[in-house]
Amino acid sequence: MRVRLDWESFATPIIVDEYTYGYKWNYKFVRKYCDFVILPEFYRLENSDDPKKAKWVPILPEEVPPETGLKEVKFTRPIEPEPEPFTTPIDDPKSCWRNPGPVAGPFKAYLGDGSVVTYYWYRFADQPALLNADLTKEEREEMQKRVELIHRHWTKDREYLPSPTVGKLVDLDPAQIVKPPKGLEVGYVPIVVRQELSEQKPLRQKR
Repeated sequence: MRVRLDWESFATPIIVDEYTYGYKWNYKFVRKYCDFVILPEFYRLENSDDPKKAKWVPILPEEVPPETGLKEVKFTRPIEPEPEPFTTPIDDPKSCWRNPGPVAGPFKAYLGDGSVVTYYWYRFADQPALLNADLTKEEREEMQKRVELIHRHWTKDREYLPSPTVGKLVDLDPAQIVKPPKGLEVGYVPIVVRQELSEQKPLRQKR
């Protein structure tokens, strides 16, 4: 028998604005952790004799019967094999990753999730995604001109989109903000070609 969870007892759906919905948490059962919340860990089955009314309702840790031993149970992370790297055909000289190929690199950035990404700098119109976008060379070159205008005139100290009226913008991993090599500030973009588990601590970006 599938028994529903009494979600409404600790999370109430709310409309934040005309485009956004969310939940209002009942902090009797939900705990705050930094910018996250921890959902209830313990539940009691109610109305078990009636399939239509049966439900799991949250309870506080101190309400857990000691004889169940549930408070002492720990769920640790499973032991998983080391993940395989995410790669691209960057080593294939005939692929779009090498023809016409990057103009600088490789560089590395160590991310906060414990992985390291390898990236190169490509001329915008020559990046693999655009080479496979069914665009003519003329269309790509027109796009290149527009990107160069943006790079020259859209400085980072100006506002280009209205600020949000509710909520807040997400934060980026600082290691994702990379600086172009000298001479490649206009018309070039960084393209990741590999991501893998890092053996170094993700403290700062390294090249």
